[in-house]
Amino acid sequence: MAGLKEMPVLVRNMTDEEATVIMVDTNIQREDILPSEKAKAYKMKYEAMKHQGSKGEKFTADLVGEAAGESGRTVQRYIRLTELIAELLDAVDHKVISMKVGEKLSYLSVEEQGWVWDCVKTSSVQIQDRQAECLKAQSKQGLLYPAMVQDILMKKTRSRGQVTIPEKRIADYFPATYNKQQIEEVIYLLLEQWKKRQEGEKDGEHNKI
Repeated sequence: MAGLKEMPVLVRNMTDEEATVIMVDTNIQREDILPSEKAKAYKMKYEAMKHQGSKGEKFTADLVGEAAGESGRTVQRYIRLTELIAELLDAVDHKVISMKVGEKLSYLSVEEQGWVWDCVKTSSVQIQDRQAECLKAQSKQGLLYPAMVQDILMKKTRSRGQVTIPEKRIADYFPATYNKQQIEEVIYLLLEQWKKRQEGEKDGEHNKI
């Protein structure tokens, strides 16, 4: 090169973790980096720094974000995105779902996230933060079912008026020890069974034609 047979080269001995940190710090500065790419990069750096001996989750997250000028909370939010299924993560990249909503959805199981994606795909719903928070809360309690996901996400777009069932009308159908959440769980299960029966009857009528 330029007539030189030799040229000075700086060689550094480093661990895999150190190399990972340098690689992430270099790539994270790109202006066109996608949320999914940043999420994976932050997770790689976070795990590398934990392996190096950084103590405390929040403290390590703060260190991870320093090079990019972002807070530890923002880093943690990005890392949560790596728990999303591929379809929802892609939706975050394309701004179909906000990052804040994506973070909340990441707490759902893979199966539950699949139910959410099915609803987004078929109905083109825009998930609001409060809806994502509701899904997260129901999932944490183990009460989330396909019909409930659809009900939560479609509330804003449905033209039907609000349906309120007086407590007195359903009290006799449940044990006195049942709380509100247990009652709702049973109702959603029954509605799901009813919906399947309705769909089965429609299919049967169609086959007769």
